[in-house]
Amino acid sequence: MNFTKKCVAAAALCMMSAVSFAEAKIAVINPEGAILSTAVAKARFEKLEKTSDYAATKAKLDGISADYKALQESAKKDGSTWSNEKKEEVAKKIQGLQQDAQFNGQKLQKSRQEAAEAIAQELGQKYQAALKQVVDAEKIGLLLGPQAAIFATPEYDITAKVTDLINKAK
Repeated sequence: MNFTKKCVAAAALCMMSAVSFAEAKIAVINPEGAILSTAVAKARFEKLEKTSDYAATKAKLDGISADYKALQESAKKDGSTWSNEKKEEVAKKIQGLQQDAQFNGQKLQKSRQEAAEAIAQELGQKYQAALKQVVDAEKIGLLLGPQAAIFATPEYDITAKVTDLINKAK
C-alpha cells in the first residue's frame, strides 16, 4: 500500500472512531460536591457552626486576625520609627499570632472534615443509588471525576442532578 492510501485509510479510521465516540454520552460528577450540597449536609454544617466549641474557636480566630491586621498596619505606619527592640517585640507578637491562627484554623478545618466524612458515610448509599439512576436514565457511557476532566461545559456536569435525587430520597 502506498503512502496516500495509508493516509486515506488512517483518516477514515479516525472519522469512524470520532463518530462512535460522539455517540457515547459523557458526563462529569463531583461526588464530594454532590453529597456536601445536600440539604442534610447544609443542616449538619449549620449545626456544627452553632456548637459552642466551634463558635468559640471561630471567634478566637477572628480576634487573632483582627490583632494581626492591627499589628501589621501599625508596623507599616510607624515601624520605621521603632527601635530594634520594639521591632523584635512586634515580630515575635506577629509570629505568635500566626501560630495561633494556624492552630485554630486547623482545629476548625478538622471539625468540618470530620463532619463531612460522617455525612459522606451516612449518605453514601443514597449517593450510589442516585448516581446509578442518573447514569441509567441518561445512558451515560463514560463518567469522569472533576480531576479527570480538564474542561467541561455545564451540560456535562450531573452533580446537581445527583444532589437533587439524594435530597428527594427517603
